[in-house]
Amino acid sequence: NFAHWVAEATVTHVRQQEGVDVQILRYLPGQRFSAHHDYLNIEHVGEQEEIARMTNKGLYNRFITLFLFLRDVPPGGHTNFPRAGGLSAPKDDEECSVGLPVRGNAGQMVLMYNLDAAGAENELSLHAGCPPESGEKWLATKWIWNRRDPDT
Repeated sequence: NFAHWVAEATVTHVRQQEGVDVQILRYLPGQRFSAHHDYLNIEHVGEQEEIARMTNKGLYNRFITLFLFLRDVPPGGHTNFPRAGGLSAPKDDEECSVGLPVRGNAGQMVLMYNLDAAGAENELSLHAGCPPESGEKWLATKWIWNRRDPDT
């Protein structure tokens, strides 16, 4: 199973229990996911009781995001990393032409670090799901935490 394989893969060196369920994403033509980070910024979400509990008030967080492309990505539907290489934050969270575009093929995987080795938020992990011009974009995502609350 994909979840077990990812958790045990030497690519992450993370125990299976630190992962969460796989999410399947489908983008139709014109659909997008604006630029965002996958880590949970406790300063912005701390008032949300469930997030504060999940993160133990910021102690635990999403360390790694894995993207598995389930089909070849159609034109325009790339995943964009607008801060790649140290670029400045974009003025428009829906801009997909600046940064590093990743247009995966079926079976390819991308690993992204949401936190650095010290546990600080990686601002350069900003990414966006850009809108396919035609066809559908399918991918699976999995978050791996630096540590999970055993009660979640």
